Amino acid sequence: MVVPGCFDFHLVYLHAPSVEFAISNPFAPQQGPPFGGRRRKSWRVIRQIALAVGMSRVWQLFRGQGTQEREAAPNRSPQAVEPPEEISGVLDTYRVPSGASPEASAEVFVVEEDGAGRYLVRLPKLDEEEKVALQVLRTNLTDSIPLEARGDPREIVADYVWQTADATGLGGVVRESHEKLLYYLMKDFSGFWEVDPLVNDDNLEEISVSRYDRPVRVLHRNFSEYMFMETDIVYPSEDRLQAFVRRLAQLGGTTISLAQPSLEVTLHGASDRRVTATLGDEISRPGSTYAIRKQRERPITLAQLASTEHARWPALGPQTSVDSPASYDEVHSHKTLSVLMAAYFWLLLERTTNVLIAGETNSGKTTLMNAILALANPKCKIVTAEDVLEISLPDHLHWQRLKTRAHRAGLSPTAGRYEYALPDLLKLALRFSPTILSLGEMRGEESETVAAAITLGFSTMTTIHAENAERCVQRLTTPPMKFTAGHVRDITAIATMRKVVLHDGRVVRRVVSVDELRPDGPDGHEVLNVFRYDPATDSFSPTTPAEVLDRSYRLNEIADSFGWTPAAVQGSLAVRAARISSQIAGGDMTPQALSKMVREFALEESRRGDAKGWGRE
Repeated sequence: MVVPGCFDFHLVYLHAPSVEFAISNPFAPQQGPPFGGRRRKSWRVIRQIALAVGMSRVWQLFRGQGTQEREAAPNRSPQAVEPPEEISGVLDTYRVPSGASPEASAEVFVVEEDGAGRYLVRLPKLDEEEKVALQVLRTNLTDSIPLEARGDPREIVADYVWQTADATGLGGVVRESHEKLLYYLMKDFSGFWEVDPLVNDDNLEEISVSRYDRPVRVLHRNFSEYMFMETDIVYPSEDRLQAFVRRLAQLGGTTISLAQPSLEVTLHGASDRRVTATLGDEISRPGSTYAIRKQRERPITLAQLASTEHARWPALGPQTSVDSPASYDEVHSHKTLSVLMAAYFWLLLERTTNVLIAGETNSGKTTLMNAILALANPKCKIVTAEDVLEISLPDHLHWQRLKTRAHRAGLSPTAGRYEYALPDLLKLALRFSPTILSLGEMRGEESETVAAAITLGFSTMTTIHAENAERCVQRLTTPPMKFTAGHVRDITAIATMRKVVLHDGRVVRRVVSVDELRPDGPDGHEVLNVFRYDPATDSFSPTTPAEVLDRSYRLNEIADSFGWTPAAVQGSLAVRAARISSQIAGGDMTPQALSKMVREFALEESRRGDAKGWGRE
């Protein structure tokens, strides 16, 4: 690793404790009092460290000599001050974790070099005495924390630091540099080692390593035009990278080995991290690899998706003129979807609806589905089934979460019988009587159960890989999918997500179309476009509720089922758009704020009476 201030002591903590510090680690030594009860051996280690760095004064402190001098003059001798590093081409700089002090955080620089983006990490700088103290603390940490330790890892390590400081005469340096030393220890023993700042950076979408001797690459949410940027972090060896891949498996509660050299696991924390990795050169060359896809710490809401993004410079071409109704005001450009589109999906959730979110890999399908589901009426019941947990809904919803269980091939001849695949989960989910059944992604035979749910009258929402509505229908009716023509005509709407390259070079996600399927004849259907995206102006149309109602077959169907007039449906759409616009204008677009808005709106609707609606005649 080339980040200054970080030291490679992987031989010491190759099998470091996990977050709970109570792992089933067969390589961990038996625990005991500080220094593991091996005081003579530990003093030899300390002496070797002190002699190695040429600090006889530190050795005297470890022997207890000069302790009174240290206590009388706690301020350490002044160190040579290094001139500040000059970094050119800086586009952005911030600290990780956000809001932490310089002693307890890494500083990140996003820079441009020769037209390419780079992601630079600077860890807190250590002077010579701090380096020796950190080396001593690292050396003895594994032997000093009991296996039965439970609780907050930070508190456990902090207690250890003070105990070791008292036992070794390091009290002065620990008192002055406690936060800094604790940062390094947490990074190494309960964090993610070299890439710990990257994993904890909520601005990063993905971390990728293709081989140990190449820089780690990252995908930055705010600088998507640079795609996968190089960092200044490089693993020192293939052994070190393999050790980290095994650590990822350990943190995920599973294993990886040369017999089972692939890993797919989700690490839960402030944000869920989806890990895919390979070990050694069994199935990947020249060696181990991994990718970590990170969700945001707070789920993106539909209001955030419908809010205007900051454009680096104006898009080419004229802006679409906006004739907004008096009930709300909206700029229909530079956003993932328009407020009218958000209000449209919200209104669809009022009745039985079957929505598909189509798009390519990593286009934002699950993010959009998650945001739409968050607008569901609090009175309904949502059941989700996923193979990788990605959906995250507000607490006020009645939400039941199901997850697949896969077996590790080759571990046992009978292991397969204990597997729970998506088709099994979906059949189970239907017995929970959901109001809305949501599937993380529909790929194959599970589509038969989704089709059955549609036939039984359940509302469904799922994602699917397809380029547009026509290709989506083609996939549904082609093996291994098992939709019939009769099931296809029951689909309410298909929203297509796509990555779009803007005129300023940014790569953004847009809902490029929303299409409805209108039944035509006994088994046929017709694809009707309701919303469309214009890449030339980065904007959406239509721009008024009246236009939406004129183009939508399903909204008119809702009017018939509720006994509403067309004016009532148009008014309901406008009021919902006004509520979302109000959230955006107020700047409070958090999941909690949106949940409060949905609950208040649902309460107002219920007070109007059963199916009374807006302006029903």
